[in-house]
Amino acid sequence: MPSHSDSRTVPPWLYKLFTGHQYPYVRRLAKFAKPVVPGEDRGEPTKDEIDVKFREVFPRSRVKILQEVKEGMIVTFHELGQYEPGGYQELIDTPEEFLARTYGKKKIKVNFYDGENFVCTINFKVAGWSGHEGH
Repeated sequence: MPSHSDSRTVPPWLYKLFTGHQYPYVRRLAKFAKPVVPGEDRGEPTKDEIDVKFREVFPRSRVKILQEVKEGMIVTFHELGQYEPGGYQELIDTPEEFLARTYGKKKIKVNFYDGENFVCTINFKVAGWSGHEGH
């Protein structure tokens, strides 16, 4: 299983989020790192090439925590917090417990960024969140 720079294990859900087909940022970096052969398209990256890019991107990624709030017929997101690279190990180890303890019963979106580039997002219904009523 992949590890980041301080040798803590990266949970499978996070590795899949960063490297899967739903969010192509890491896969695209791996593809464009391949050498260019004149007159040919770049091939799709291998699992190993994707893993190399993951190990570059993840340790430098920051996190933004947002709360989903329904205002009338519109869903908006209010920023709750940000974490710098390397500053959110507890979030990735036990996301639901960390979010519940830190932010309470909410629908939360966790966005990952490489610098200013969006990498991926995941949503959590925290602490038994069941609807927008009562906000």
